[in-house]
Amino acid sequence: MLPAKDFAQVNKKEIIALSSVKVFSTHEIITTIPVENDNFLKVQIGETYRKTLSELLSR
Repeated sequence: MLPAKDFAQVNKKEIIALSSVKVFSTHEIITTIPVENDNFLKVQIGETYRKTLSELLSR
């Protein structure tokens, strides 16, 4: 089990470390995790998890 204060579920399949969040919008999170072509990993936020994530990241 991952510590709830450090990790959050963003959709049915994905959980991310809150420390890896670079940009948060209503539909996606851009992380600090590099991927190909000097871009960063983008994760779609599920409708079910949007409110909880917003509360966690606004602290």
